[in-house]
Amino acid sequence: MQKIKYWNLYICYKEKGYTQKQLAKLLNISPQRLSLKIIGKDADFTMPEARKLSEHFEMSIDDLFSTSIKVNS
Repeated sequence: MQKIKYWNLYICYKEKGYTQKQLAKLLNISPQRLSLKIIGKDADFTMPEARKLSEHFEMSIDDLFSTSIKVNS
């Protein structure tokens, strides 16, 4: 398994029942390109893509693309 750079995004779309294919379609990119962006390999999200995901998941860009995970106790 590849190392994931954007865990919050990964967890968010998995919890909401989305596939990478569905998320890629929302961003108008290929599922392969989305995978590279999520793991941070040779690609990163553009600001318009980040905004679209932020609005779609109703989360701030900072929270969605944070590279740390906050655990509530």
